[in-house]
Amino acid sequence: MARTLTEEEKKARAEARKAAKEAKEAEAREQEEKKENEEYELLRAQNELLQKQLQTLMEQMQNMQKPTVVQVAADVAKVHLLWQAEVADDNEVSFGDGGRYGTVKGKRGEFYMPKTDFSTIMDAKVRYFLDNRWLIVLDGLTDEEREAYNVDYKDGEYLDKKAFSKLIEIGADILDIYPNLCEGNKKMVAQRYADAYASGKTLDEQVVRKLNELSKTPNNPRGDFVQIVEAMNRAAEGNQ
Repeated sequence: MARTLTEEEKKARAEARKAAKEAKEAEAREQEEKKENEEYELLRAQNELLQKQLQTLMEQMQNMQKPTVVQVAADVAKVHLLWQAEVADDNEVSFGDGGRYGTVKGKRGEFYMPKTDFSTIMDAKVRYFLDNRWLIVLDGLTDEEREAYNVDYKDGEYLDKKAFSKLIEIGADILDIYPNLCEGNKKMVAQRYADAYASGKTLDEQVVRKLNELSKTPNNPRGDFVQIVEAMNRAAEGNQ
């Protein structure tokens, strides 16, 4: 007949089973942690390798994409061009295959190119820039060539450098400049004013209203500055 265990023996056996179970669980946790650490180290090594491969690839791509910028010799006939457009400050536009004749970043920049190559950049994009007076031929073409490329500018047709850079700051002076501008440059003025108003810059209300009147046409009877005018009207009503 089996002996009945005492309470102390039962307790000791239970503690032994508990200790064995905890030891087994601890060993399992240790193995799991070891496995996770090994997997982490493997992933880290793979990630470092991928980062190195990516860096190498990026360097190779940058070297491949670097444009060969043409340096125009002093004795070569050249065309002097001015880029000024109401685009984002980080906007980049390249001229020639791969930026061969240069890349302009932002709203304004100048570059030169050989006159013999001028016709080679005449794709649809450049023609649009020229027609809308975003790209200005400052020098280098004859009167006949200017007419052929539609760059025989009228007086005041495009914003000069000062007016373009200080479009808001010149205040009422823009009222004398605006009427003679081409449509492309008039749109630039409207965009600059809209951006300035949206950013919280204080504008001369009378100048804005007069510009809106000047911008009205049969096809645009409300004017290019109407949104600013209406916003000013709402602000005035709210302050009453």
